[in-house]
Amino acid sequence: MPEQLLERAVSLRATDIHLEPVQEGVRIRLRVDGVLLPGGVVDREEGRQLCSRIKVRAGMDIAQRMLPQDGSFRAGLAGRDWDVRVSSQPTICGEKLVLRLLPGEPVRRELTALGMTAETAAEFARLLGRRQGLVLVTGPTGCGKTTTLYAGLNLLDVAHLNIMTLEDPVEYRMPDIIQTQVNYRGGLDFAAGLKGALRQDPDVILVGEIRDRETAAISVRAALTGHLVLATLHTLDSRAAVARLVEMGCAPYQVAAALNGVLAQRLVRSPCSCQGGCQRCLYSGYYGRTGVFELLVLTPAHRSAILRGEPLPAPPVSLLEDCRAKLEQGLTDAEEMRRLALSLEGGE
Repeated sequence: MPEQLLERAVSLRATDIHLEPVQEGVRIRLRVDGVLLPGGVVDREEGRQLCSRIKVRAGMDIAQRMLPQDGSFRAGLAGRDWDVRVSSQPTICGEKLVLRLLPGEPVRRELTALGMTAETAAEFARLLGRRQGLVLVTGPTGCGKTTTLYAGLNLLDVAHLNIMTLEDPVEYRMPDIIQTQVNYRGGLDFAAGLKGALRQDPDVILVGEIRDRETAAISVRAALTGHLVLATLHTLDSRAAVARLVEMGCAPYQVAAALNGVLAQRLVRSPCSCQGGCQRCLYSGYYGRTGVFELLVLTPAHRSAILRGEPLPAPPVSLLEDCRAKLEQGLTDAEEMRRLALSLEGGE
């Protein structure tokens, strides 16, 4: 039964499977192109058995339904290996499970295949080619930041560089780099992991997310002392990342010296060729997503503005401008651009 559900989810390009307890049983929903779509309801007993089998396979305690748990397993689906991350959450109606589907093979996508223009991709690649400094990728959860960073790692000379990552969780496995998953229960958070990595003679360090003052401070210091540090941050746009670092306790003079650039990104849905709704797009009218990007490369003018606490000069192309260009190319539509505009105003 779990295999059938997983095969169906992969065939529909789902990234997440939600098993939600409801009055009539267990509701199944699939996240496709960033949106949750209905996947049917199974009766209570069938749903209980399905959840128990998934928990056993993920190495979770099937008797424990009152506390959140995490687990994982590997599955061969549609001719590929997949990492399936499982999390449970107690609710007033019973236990809910969410399964995240991650490709088991390394990411080998070109930056332009993610939706970057050739100019933005070339400029971002130049940032990654520097021997030291801090490069940030910003945006909300689920906007493709990790995918972009791993696509960037593929541009580096992995044979002659010591590249290390700290992630929560490790989403993509790459055999040529050193990957570490943080373990909060065991005392390995981002800050502790970053301190340890810096003792391992790294050339490049990827920090899955800068979440706190200590991680921010260590990342900036590492960027100032001869390391290339790549990290993600949650901000609305590229310029807001500078303010966030300062809010986290980094001195403006350190940020001005360490930061090389900030890439802000979002994902917008692309119209299906059916132009209305078909089985292929699950009658949503959309099939697939593309990225929209704005890249802020720090210049002397930006560094002077940071030191003076003044507003930063705008990037050459904003998120909305990049989205408008994709709208004109037919890669997205006006409704998706409206949603992006609302999110940038804090409306979503």
